[in-house]
Amino acid sequence: MEHKPMLRVKRSPACTGFSTFFNLPYEKTLEDVDFVITGVPFDTHVTYRPGTRLGPDAVRDAYAFQGYSDAFGITLFDYIKGVDYGDLNVINVNPEATHDHIKEAIAEIAGAGVIPICVGGDHSIAYPELCGYKEAIGKVAILHFDSHSDTGYHEMPEDAPHDHGTPFKDAILDDCILTESSVQIGMRGLTPPMAQDYKFATEHGMTVIPAAELHEIGIKEAAARIRKIIGDAPVFLTFDIDFLDPIYAPGTGTPEGCGFSTWDAIELIRYSLIGKNIIGMDLVEVNPLYDTSEKTAQAGKRIINEVLTLLACKKAGISKYEDFGE
Repeated sequence: MEHKPMLRVKRSPACTGFSTFFNLPYEKTLEDVDFVITGVPFDTHVTYRPGTRLGPDAVRDAYAFQGYSDAFGITLFDYIKGVDYGDLNVINVNPEATHDHIKEAIAEIAGAGVIPICVGGDHSIAYPELCGYKEAIGKVAILHFDSHSDTGYHEMPEDAPHDHGTPFKDAILDDCILTESSVQIGMRGLTPPMAQDYKFATEHGMTVIPAAELHEIGIKEAAARIRKIIGDAPVFLTFDIDFLDPIYAPGTGTPEGCGFSTWDAIELIRYSLIGKNIIGMDLVEVNPLYDTSEKTAQAGKRIINEVLTLLACKKAGISKYEDFGE
């Protein structure tokens, strides 16, 4: 099987045929592929509006695929191959078992030298993902787009220590992250103890660029900082769709105003990560129950598409975006 997007039936609309991520073949394989895209339909750990378990299929169905990159002048699947790996085995009534399944799947995929791209689901899935990377390849840097730091917004009860606001606190405490090489960007959540939230991250070596600072310094300055901090470290991109302002991404569980456009996000990804060692990605918190005209799912799919573009650029030997950076 050729692990590239399948052609739709001639002259039929894009909505026809079996729905997969980017119209890729559905196959549970790690052979002869550069990446796999997999759904993680888990949302038991949300704190406000449930429904992100429906996110993977919403992103699959969204109309937003570009196989050619105008920015870099390449056709993606001339350089990379991948499959829709299906959905991981999640049990929404059993978070602990789900955690183990995600960790095992990521360890298997990354251990095979394949790049996992996970579509959630809520952001709590990032913790077992990072545990899986640690098992397969060691600690990794993170580039975390979000409106919340997700390093613990209050003291958690002993019988329920995890939710979608704690994955990076959990991963730091479990020694999964190269904190000195990691950046969190876009934070502006309205939870009261925000200074304490940032304090945990920064005291453990993370760099935090809050939304107000990003608005002030702009994309290129932020990207220059990010590139310097990440350096040559293996980097996991974790993108909460609520990094985007609700006008661009209304379909999410905890929307926060004063955010960013889809274009801002794509440009920041390009400038920050072109030529870097991307070892994995997730796109989380798309909630189609609150989406309008599938704009959130389209934005999420477009962001994944940009990461695929960077993977293709790496294969093509492209290490610059315009005249910016090495």
